[in-house]
Amino acid sequence: MRLIASVPNAMIPYAKKLSLFLFLPLLEGTFCLNADENLTHYINSLEQRIQHLEKEKKSKGLIQLGSADTTMFLGGTVSLDTIYLHTANGETGGNNSSDQFFNANNIPIDQKGEDSELSLTARNSKFWVKTRTAQVNDKPLRTLLEIDFWGSNGNETNSNSHNLRLRHAYIIYNGWTLGQTNSLFVGTSKPHTLLSPVDDVFMRQALISYKKQFKKNRLALSFEQAESVIMTSIGEKITVNDDRLPDMVVQYAYYNNRNDLSLSLLARELRIEQENGIPITDSTFGYGINFNNTVHTYKNNTLTFGLVGGKGIGRYMATSFFPSATLTPEQQLKAQQSWGMHLGYEHWINHQLRLNMAAGKIETHPILTLDTIDKSAWSGHLGLQYNPLKKFFLGLEYIHGERELQNHKKYAVDRLYLRTSYDF
Repeated sequence: MRLIASVPNAMIPYAKKLSLFLFLPLLEGTFCLNADENLTHYINSLEQRIQHLEKEKKSKGLIQLGSADTTMFLGGTVSLDTIYLHTANGETGGNNSSDQFFNANNIPIDQKGEDSELSLTARNSKFWVKTRTAQVNDKPLRTLLEIDFWGSNGNETNSNSHNLRLRHAYIIYNGWTLGQTNSLFVGTSKPHTLLSPVDDVFMRQALISYKKQFKKNRLALSFEQAESVIMTSIGEKITVNDDRLPDMVVQYAYYNNRNDLSLSLLARELRIEQENGIPITDSTFGYGINFNNTVHTYKNNTLTFGLVGGKGIGRYMATSFFPSATLTPEQQLKAQQSWGMHLGYEHWINHQLRLNMAAGKIETHPILTLDTIDKSAWSGHLGLQYNPLKKFFLGLEYIHGERELQNHKKYAVDRLYLRTSYDF
């Protein structure tokens, strides 16, 4: 859907003449107007048609924007996910977002899980508004505001109500991005499965970034919202808000007809202050690297692979499955090392149907010797994706995931996802 800002009344005659001028080249190939009076008659009828369309627009309602040079675009997705789980997390109905998302944290351990469960949700539906405003230097200012319905848990007794949640809200101008969006540490390509493997690098946060575009590559730098996920000496993960410096990311991206490659480097400070019952103030340095590449193989088929690793990157990888740092029994803050990798392949059966396969693994080197903390996890994905109509999508995917603790005990989950969605 596209809404265009109205122009002042003084501009309407000019717009009419411009529209007529643009239509004139079509007249020669479509009509045989051999006489001036025939041409005049056709122009008059065309002008009447333009006037009719303008009245029709006004009758339907035309959004008046603050600037006549601004174009507004509206769109979104209506989605329904149907999930069968074995085992499930056992949360109360309406509070079961952990059953509707897949990641390593949502693989149940001990007695927390249920044998099986069926869950349906429309919360992945989204709505977005984009604007584009022309500038005197021919470099437009663009904005994006996007929301979904993961803002709060509801109940499954009657209404299934859920609140809105902010996803993206940013301004782009002349290479600068200001606002909330995906971190530059996130790669430019991922496996084309419905849900990402367990090593998924994901972070959406407030940032300031600058990107320099070249012919087939791009270099970018960002300063991003910092936060520290720390494990205490008793094995409890806590989030502390004691950061003084932004997380800094440099990303290089390269793309051509066969490759979509990105390399991101992360540097950050991890810090804890005297609060939350912790009687120390300490800090340490963290760093990470994330490499991703998608290679186009035979016809439209693609091979995707990635590798991520570092110290203090737990918050960015696998939805904080591992801590970024650990507070030792000696009351020292140490960055924890972790890494992950994935491999995926998409095979097009025909122009509407494709087969997707992927696998991912994550592992850490725990600083503590507690048996009950996480050591590693992996997942495998197999699915079919089908587009029977334009912008209408059907996807079916089976996922098997396993989680291993430091005491070598393993826990597994099997999930079957059916997704239907329509982009408007």
